[in-house]
Amino acid sequence: MKRLLMLALCAVLAFSFCAPATAEDAKVVYRSLYSGEITSLNYLTTSTTSEFTIAANVVDTLVERDCYGGYVPCLAESWETSDDGLTWTFHLRKGATWVTYTGEYYADVTAEDFITSAKYLLNAANASSTAWILTDYILNAEAYYDYTDGEGSEIAFEDVGIKALDDYTIAYTTAEPCPYFLSMMDYVCYMPVNAKFLEEKGADFGLATGPDTILYCGPYILSDFVPQEKRVYTKNETNWDAEHVYIDAIEQIYNKEAGTISPELYLRGEVDEADISSTIAAEWLADPEKADLIHPVRQYGQYSYFWTFNFDAQFDADWEPENWTKAVNNEAFRQSIRYALDRLKAKTVIEPENPEDLLSDTIMPKGICVLNGVDYTEMGALADAAFEMDTDKALEYKQQAIEELTAAGATFPIKIMLTYNVSSSSWAEESIVVEQQLEGVLGTDYIDIMVEGRPSSGFLRDVRRSGKYAFMKCNWGLDFDDPVNLTEPFKEKNNYNFLIKATDPALMNDEGTLVYYDLLSAAKAMPGTDMQARYEAFAEAEAYLIDHAIIITFGSNNGGYTASRLNPFEGQFGATGLASCRYKGQHLLDKPMSTDEYYDAYDAWLEARSAQN
Repeated sequence: MKRLLMLALCAVLAFSFCAPATAEDAKVVYRSLYSGEITSLNYLTTSTTSEFTIAANVVDTLVERDCYGGYVPCLAESWETSDDGLTWTFHLRKGATWVTYTGEYYADVTAEDFITSAKYLLNAANASSTAWILTDYILNAEAYYDYTDGEGSEIAFEDVGIKALDDYTIAYTTAEPCPYFLSMMDYVCYMPVNAKFLEEKGADFGLATGPDTILYCGPYILSDFVPQEKRVYTKNETNWDAEHVYIDAIEQIYNKEAGTISPELYLRGEVDEADISSTIAAEWLADPEKADLIHPVRQYGQYSYFWTFNFDAQFDADWEPENWTKAVNNEAFRQSIRYALDRLKAKTVIEPENPEDLLSDTIMPKGICVLNGVDYTEMGALADAAFEMDTDKALEYKQQAIEELTAAGATFPIKIMLTYNVSSSSWAEESIVVEQQLEGVLGTDYIDIMVEGRPSSGFLRDVRRSGKYAFMKCNWGLDFDDPVNLTEPFKEKNNYNFLIKATDPALMNDEGTLVYYDLLSAAKAMPGTDMQARYEAFAEAEAYLIDHAIIITFGSNNGGYTASRLNPFEGQFGATGLASCRYKGQHLLDKPMSTDEYYDAYDAWLEARSAQN
């Protein structure tokens, strides 16, 4: 009965505001621009949003989400868990197929495709960015990965906890009970790959040179892809669930000025989607005709944003990296920045009306991990997490930092290289606001913030992962529903703020190692059978990062307004995984949803979700 109710409510939401925009026999096309080009189509190695967004639409996963966030069958028709909570067995549907970019049949999707995928990810030579999701949780996966990397003892893949029980049954065994394991299934590292095709392509598999370097088993085919020119998704008519794919084609045209010109093209009817900056939103909302063309951006909670300090500066000598290294390893200096930062003012760049709605005092967004009715962000050391700008504290820490850093040989002002991605006009504006605001509180005799815009193509590789910044807004997209997921940016092998390189004595224990990693180890050692103690242990580790100003919490970045001919409440919903990236299940609106219609639809969604639960 619940299943029938859920489907009925989804249908109500889908058709309350949505209908095909063209005649029944015409092709429904969704058009947009993009400014940042991908560097890979290899969904087994990438962890970049723009790249796994493509994969989310062209390769199916074992399970997917419905419009309320519930897990429903996809390539797997059903699944069950063993009594000890260690083994998850998935029964694949028969008839799911792989096709080429021209739509030609290549092979059936079988359990062996998931074995092939796992072998590929667990081969260190392939340098998968998401292999950790397997090595950290699947039985013997880490040992096998280390063996392929030339470390550790010899171990066969057959000893890893991933088995094809027959052509259409795949089983995963975790090292410890993992009650949130199902939430990992909706992510790129658990996508299948065909062994024969993988061998045929060799090193060319997943190259971002054209649509022919991967196979397709999802709702769409990347039928045309010319780097820095266009991407075209075409409905995969052979997909097992093609009847629920309502948009026939998605046409994306490359333009490095997409963020600037999309609003005007949207007004002219040349595109169906445009990011709307706060300045444009204010102008449109004041115009009765244009006001009905935009609506608020839906909050998914999928990405956590935070400002972070880089402990391993790799920028040019002109930026004085050695001086920065002394400063960043002084807690008083970091705290002075923390308490001087007016997060609310920074948020007004993307949400001028209600910026406080986007702020978060924790790294983990609310509403993702809830135990017995209590949110993780309200547990243990995070229970009293509350942060406000405090000018008096900022100036006290400034004076302390000047004394300590002068004694350490540092010179003032401390040059702070603040870097942003030029593809985002709001990020540029926000960076300038932060520069002016911090220097206004702390003084240019203390800090000299230099805002640097860098090209969008390869930004993660060339800037963040290379350590070419001092202070920057970073984010982490949640991959599954557990607080351990948001420790990844700060673990020993991370490429965010390179915390492992810190030398600040205040961050060390008596043995001279970083306290945070002790707390993290203790949390990870907590049994999955005692989720209360486990959550509280992770909360203590997270609070440590915040309290010692290793990062400065910021919140969501999905504020402001958007222009789109899609209903944000009828597509797949999920704070983690790939749900929010998918076009499946969505229709093209006859006209854009207005703000009033948005809130009506949101209220209906909340009511329907509550009824489902």
